[in-house]
Amino acid sequence: MPKTPQADQPATAPGLPPVVLALSGLDPTGSAGLLADVRVLGALGCHPCGIVTCQTVQTSRGLAGIRPSDPEFLREQLKAVTEDLSLSAVKIGALASVRTIEVIGAALSKIPEVPVVLDPVFAPTKGPRFLDMDGMRAMSRELLGRTLIATPNIAELGAPAGLDVDQSDDEMIHGCAAGWFAAGARALLVTGLRREGAMVDRLIRPDSEGKIAVTDIPHAYHDVGDVHGSGCILAAALAAYIARGEELVEAARLASQFASRLIERSRRFGLGAAFWIDARG
Repeated sequence: MPKTPQADQPATAPGLPPVVLALSGLDPTGSAGLLADVRVLGALGCHPCGIVTCQTVQTSRGLAGIRPSDPEFLREQLKAVTEDLSLSAVKIGALASVRTIEVIGAALSKIPEVPVVLDPVFAPTKGPRFLDMDGMRAMSRELLGRTLIATPNIAELGAPAGLDVDQSDDEMIHGCAAGWFAAGARALLVTGLRREGAMVDRLIRPDSEGKIAVTDIPHAYHDVGDVHGSGCILAAALAAYIARGEELVEAARLASQFASRLIERSRRFGLGAAFWIDARG
């Protein structure tokens, strides 16, 4: 019989799925945010648990409103979950206030052994920003040093420095990445690059000599237009594969392929961007 855990220790046993905590906004469409995270994590063999960082008014046509979660209640939720469950990974999505970021940073400081995947959602394709410059500074200060890998798209990569990054300019891309590393990030998976007719997700890490090490992960280009929640799919899949024990390069490759398959099957449900249909991969 499995060993009975002590009352003050989370339960672990062979055969249990890895537990991944998703900290994301609540998107009513289900194609992005916490609902999307739960769908992806479950499909990839993890037990998802989740905490809402903000509520949104959102449709396929864009974001209309944001309401951050109460920070004190968020603190209580984080304390309860992290003390009760043995986490294999944490995935962070949309954050909408400096105080929310500070509360999450404090909670992560108590579980430094748990790998964290950060999807830096600064602004939607259409609608108001989630984070202003103060929020981006707080993210750098409170979260990047506690993050295993962040997953900015090409627009998000330059946002903290106020730069509009040309996706074809490798020197500019790597220069912006260096700024993230200086702020504490250990690795980036940059999305939205086009190379020789294919899409490329670029894994960037500083090597032992402080130079930039690059691994390009190509995948097919799918002419489906905007897909709501594509960044959420990738980051949640990456967290799932890391939780399952995959090494970072392989986890990034598998997550990129998984997201590409879901994007290929996406369809328009509403009047705006397409939604991905399922998470069976």
